[in-house]
Amino acid sequence: MRGRWITVSLLAAATAAGCSALLAAQGRDCPSIETLRAYRPPEASRVYAADSSLVADLSPQRRIVLELDEVPALLRDGFVAVEDRRFWQHGGVDLRGVVRAAWRDLTSLSLREGFSTITMQVVRNVFPEELPFSEKLRRKTCEVLLARRMEQEFTKPEILQLYLNQIYLGDGLYGVEAAARGYFDRPASKTAPEEAALLIALAKNPEGNNPRKHPLQAIRRRNLVLDVMVREGVLEAARAERAKARPIRLAPPPEAAGPAPYFVARVRRELRQRFGADADIRGLRVYTGLDPVVQRAAREALVAQLRRIEAGEYGRYRHPVPSDTGAGRDTAAAYLQGMIVALDPLTGDVRALVGGRDFALSQFDRAFQARRQPGSAFKPIVYAAALSQGLPITTRIETTPLVIDNTPGSPPWEPSDHLPDSLQTMSLRSALALSSNYAAVRIGRWVGEPRVVETAQALGITTSVPAYPSVHLGAADIIPAELVAAYAAFGNGGARVRPRVITRVDDARGRTIWRAPVVRQAALDEGVAFLTLSLLEDVVDRGTAAGVRGGGFWLPAAGKTGTSNE
Repeated sequence: MRGRWITVSLLAAATAAGCSALLAAQGRDCPSIETLRAYRPPEASRVYAADSSLVADLSPQRRIVLELDEVPALLRDGFVAVEDRRFWQHGGVDLRGVVRAAWRDLTSLSLREGFSTITMQVVRNVFPEELPFSEKLRRKTCEVLLARRMEQEFTKPEILQLYLNQIYLGDGLYGVEAAARGYFDRPASKTAPEEAALLIALAKNPEGNNPRKHPLQAIRRRNLVLDVMVREGVLEAARAERAKARPIRLAPPPEAAGPAPYFVARVRRELRQRFGADADIRGLRVYTGLDPVVQRAAREALVAQLRRIEAGEYGRYRHPVPSDTGAGRDTAAAYLQGMIVALDPLTGDVRALVGGRDFALSQFDRAFQARRQPGSAFKPIVYAAALSQGLPITTRIETTPLVIDNTPGSPPWEPSDHLPDSLQTMSLRSALALSSNYAAVRIGRWVGEPRVVETAQALGITTSVPAYPSVHLGAADIIPAELVAAYAAFGNGGARVRPRVITRVDDARGRTIWRAPVVRQAALDEGVAFLTLSLLEDVVDRGTAAGVRGGGFWLPAAGKTGTSNE
């Protein structure tokens, strides 16, 4: 044992001597500590609508400054216990931690062990761009040097206050006050032990321990923090055990309070994919095609229609509704959902997006992330494929029952229809206007399933569409937004468009750094697109969508209704 301590003592001396030499040699490459006094956290990126009105700050909470005595002792002492237990004793660099890290690195022949103190973490978070990236050792040298200088220029309470106000805790939240409000909708002074422990857990890995993205990992790390708080005398064991037993209860995401939460969430996803995980806090100016008037109307229309269904206006509704006590509050699957997406058919710009009933309860975007059977809403693609193959628009289609038996070993398929069997034939217009299943299957069989699938893909359907007879009735799962984009070709002369959420991105200085191209590709002959549009106008004027006219809408309109199983 004595030999080991001699070895460790020599290692400590060698490490201290090495640090002094490195600090002297590399000090000139490090930023000035005076920058700390003027430090401000990164700027929130902003999203703008087509009329240049502000839709959302992607990091709206940013930083809310507290004095040190305004931070509750449980939170303040918990951070010290978990992140830097010798904070009040060391001079910016914990030599014991250096020795421990060096010993583990030597014995494992790696450079994995860290020894960052709270002071060093402040340096790292304040100077993310200024610290050298080329060499890990040089970067760590700067952290050590600046931490020692900081301890000379600032008092311990000042350093801890700076740390608690600027530490990044995920979701664009800087500091404990902003994080407490962002995650729990309450000030830091009101956090319970389990909430305080979760905030402390986020310091080590803000994204990996994010409770919105990784709830199980967040709970594991929170409980580990609670154990450390007990070990260091910050929290009583009994309170810690009660805290461990409690689930994580989060406030609604920031987007939920805005006019277009699903739209903003999609913008955020696309920005991070293109510009990295820190896109929310780079001060970007993000321009979109969102129409605030259409967006508001879409939200109101969806909620109103869902409530009409639940109220029994279309027949008895036997399922839970959100107003029921305890029904539908813990899981979005417990109650009726819906979605709306509106696209500009010429550019593909998303004018409105409502991905679900309530973003606060379910952030799943049913427009872009779901796969649903479109039912009869798929039929215009079948008709367009037939028109492309030369089927005259004056054709009369047989609408009597039929049986399809072309799969060896499988029972025959007998599609059903809501129209009376007494109808023998129909014009092409009437067959689509009244949504005859028998007519759609016969037309699809005449064209051939491979040709229908090919047309769907040409129009922008990317999901798998099996070449089975049932595809003519919309039995394949597709992404709703892609179906809307496919319909755009009927109204723009036959061009496939790609849904576009972002139109342009400027940096914090106003310089354009990216423009999203308008993607248009020929998908249908212009004449075929015109004829299909004409058929869809009949659907609205006198067919299954005549409720549009009955409701008083008199402007030009074309469309198709669709229902599916269940």
